[in-house]
Amino acid sequence: MTSRSKPLKRFATIALTIASWSSLANDIASESNESAVTPVETGTVQVSHGQAVSSFGLSTEPQVVKYYQLDSRFNYRIALLNLVLEKTAAKYGTAKLEPIEQVVTQSRGLVMLQDNEIDVVFLATTKQREQAFLAVKIPIMRGILGLRVLLIHRDNIDRFASVAGSTADSFEQFKQLEAGFVFHWADLAILESNQIPVQKQPNYENLFAMLSAKRFDYFPRGVNEVWREIAEYSKAYPDLVVDKYIALQYEYPVYFFVNKNNTTLAKRIEEGLNRALADGSFKQLFLKHHKGLIKQAQLPQRKLFHLANPTLPASTPEIDKSWWLH
Repeated sequence: MTSRSKPLKRFATIALTIASWSSLANDIASESNESAVTPVETGTVQVSHGQAVSSFGLSTEPQVVKYYQLDSRFNYRIALLNLVLEKTAAKYGTAKLEPIEQVVTQSRGLVMLQDNEIDVVFLATTKQREQAFLAVKIPIMRGILGLRVLLIHRDNIDRFASVAGSTADSFEQFKQLEAGFVFHWADLAILESNQIPVQKQPNYENLFAMLSAKRFDYFPRGVNEVWREIAEYSKAYPDLVVDKYIALQYEYPVYFFVNKNNTTLAKRIEEGLNRALADGSFKQLFLKHHKGLIKQAQLPQRKLFHLANPTLPASTPEIDKSWWLH
């Protein structure tokens, strides 16, 4: 009996050991699986698109916000968007602006926004744009883009002075002059609806060469644009000057636009703009970029022609221009 019971005891011991190791292995696997899906109080987890986020929901990597408007005309708008993202970082996480590599037209840029290839544009509003995209309806240029002075050929200085000084219907005389403009810019419809003759071109840069060659009479430019353009293009086109006698003005609010489905970015931009308005940093940045240009425009000395803007949505409020127009 003794000789038969010893093997049985050894077998039972071996079986128990195997079962114990099997149970331990299952416990380890179970704990490993749980740790892969259960967040802890600190550290990061991976979200589905691969961006690391903290356990409190804020990304530990900057959110990339892509845009296409690259040249120096947009320096202020880019600086304002950076300010907005900084103002909202505590709530939404850090973000960085990233320009796309290629240069594209405005039309192509809007297609890219529609297709989510970029995240934001900063353009004047129209009925069509507000239908196609989500507008953050806080005017970031405070109406200044709707104030236009005229880039002209120096040979026509006296001609424009004569129109401005006329005692007759000077606007009718002004409409005898032809503007040059890019055909996909939204305010082309404003000029044409006010019976201003326009020679349309697809390329912005070509207009400077055409004006220098007197292919048309003037190129309407924002006061925030024209002196920078003179500085950039004067070497190539030394006969171009800024007219001193006439200005055009129309309601032309510029908004940040995002894709219709990107409600989070739209809300973030709106909150950031409102914070910057409340603490004065919005106004400070605006005046930093525009105060000297407004003074240079010498508005009181100009004949001002007011143009109607039929492209605006009916609910668009009048822009508060008190930061620069007194």
